[in-house]
Amino acid sequence: MKVVVAKTAGFCMGVRRAMDIALDAAHKDKGKNGGVFTDGPLIHNPQVLELLKGKGIGTVKDKTDFSGSTVVIRAHGITPARRKELEATGANICDATCPRVTRVQSIIRRYSTLGYSTIIVGDEGHAEVVGLLGYADGKGYVVGAVGDLDKLPPLDKVCVVAQTTQDKRLYKQIAAALKEKYSNCQIFDTICHSTSERQEEVMSLCREVDAMVVVGGRGSANTTRLVQICQGEGIPTFHVETEDELDFNEFSDYDVVGITAGASTPQWLTKRVEDKIASYGKHKVGRIWSGTKGIFNTLVGSCVYLGIGAMSLSYANTVLLGVEPKISYCIIAALFLFSMHVLNNTANREAAAISEPTIANLYNKHRTVFLGLGFAGIFSSYGLAFVLDFSVFLMLFLASVFFVFAFRIHILPSKVSTLLRYKGLEQFAGSKEIFFGIAWALTTALIPFMVSESNELSTLGVAMAFTFSMAFLRATLLDIRDIQVDRIVGRETIPIAIGKKWTQVMLIGVASITVLVLAVSPFLEWSSAFSYFLIPCVLYACMYLYLYHSRLIGEGLMCEAVVDFNFILAGAIAFFFWEKAFVSASKVFGGYL
Repeated sequence: MKVVVAKTAGFCMGVRRAMDIALDAAHKDKGKNGGVFTDGPLIHNPQVLELLKGKGIGTVKDKTDFSGSTVVIRAHGITPARRKELEATGANICDATCPRVTRVQSIIRRYSTLGYSTIIVGDEGHAEVVGLLGYADGKGYVVGAVGDLDKLPPLDKVCVVAQTTQDKRLYKQIAAALKEKYSNCQIFDTICHSTSERQEEVMSLCREVDAMVVVGGRGSANTTRLVQICQGEGIPTFHVETEDELDFNEFSDYDVVGITAGASTPQWLTKRVEDKIASYGKHKVGRIWSGTKGIFNTLVGSCVYLGIGAMSLSYANTVLLGVEPKISYCIIAALFLFSMHVLNNTANREAAAISEPTIANLYNKHRTVFLGLGFAGIFSSYGLAFVLDFSVFLMLFLASVFFVFAFRIHILPSKVSTLLRYKGLEQFAGSKEIFFGIAWALTTALIPFMVSESNELSTLGVAMAFTFSMAFLRATLLDIRDIQVDRIVGRETIPIAIGKKWTQVMLIGVASITVLVLAVSPFLEWSSAFSYFLIPCVLYACMYLYLYHSRLIGEGLMCEAVVDFNFILAGAIAFFFWEKAFVSASKVFGGYL
């Protein structure tokens, strides 16, 4: 069975923003200042609401004491009167109203002061519509179908807006009818662009598949609207909240199944539904594809693919350092970095359970195996390092002690940590990305240098700078990908601290500096001309940053595989282009190269 997932499936901007604001507030509060509440359910998704409850985010109730509390206004917005009520309680107000909803509120407010009546095309009683009506000064009306227009009274001046998640086709029909009914009629297109894009993609997808599965809360208006659109296209449609509601007997006659999700449905829920449907292989070809995909996911998720990348990058650094390549260098780097990542993944299964449930299940099911592989890899790297050189063993041992223990223990006194709200290095934004880069630089660049006769510290600097940059870019991009999950589990990362936009600017700066270092180092005699050959790796990193920003590579393991291929690319360039092409050319041109 083939599964096609809509590109627009997942949180919309407004919901994602509201989640971020609520989680940030909970992280700052930490249950010490009265707690964090949302004025009504933050989003219409019971699974996410349960998750937020576990993070200490409650829902406002009539008898709730707000003194010292933080109240988050959800993405739907509220009426001006409700805002005054909340402010009167003395609570700290965090406004998470979607900017697109705020725009509609502004339109209604402006035209109400000019004497216009407001007609809102939407679902009567919906939280967003209730909030919008509060800006109409008592002159607001709600219509949900063309037939509702007959109930409207005679009006002199009319301002027409739509609920931001409204069906675009229905809005056009009603707006056209209102224009005929009222001569002085100002119509505004207030439907969220992402909502329109989501609806258009669903209609297009319906023409390519045999059945559609819509994932989302049954109380979500935009999810229900997607179901109605699919049904309107005449295609069998199944509305589920979780993968547990799927019945494979209902899919026995379908070869291609499409999946979409409402704006309040998190990516991990959609992913779980996708994985369960994909596991139902009807034909042999489907089983072969599913098996191949499973092997690929296991290689990436189990960090074997990353270990191959470490081996490749170690080889590239030996060439850059001018050191004779030895398989022992590469194996030590591969074993050590593989082990560090496997143990980290085993310890952080909560995040994996949200972002990549397939891999989380793999680690949960074979936890003992992965723990064994992790420790076996570390001790094997110790053994090889000891045989190679005692100084390498000592460096590797001290590095692992620091990364595994010192990085996680609480190093600050309790009074200081309470004041700063930080207890250890792990909680400082950027520490994970920086130490990730250092670990890769030490194992893939410093080890070959330590056991060689080279004393060119400038060349070592270039190698370590290149390696650190590539590893740092990799770690930070994946943090951008997992920003929502990191907020939920309470991690501090660079994207959370400074935002996605400035993080992307910073990564471009890091890449630019790396290209500059690689370009000028041969002129300054810091390294050989091989540094030119590594510039494509930096450009590749820029490419995957662009592809991710443009949503051309996915959120899951495919994104990780594309990113980690950069390490393999460096090794391939060292072997094929430098060892073959450049060395052969040097024999011909002599001192010119």
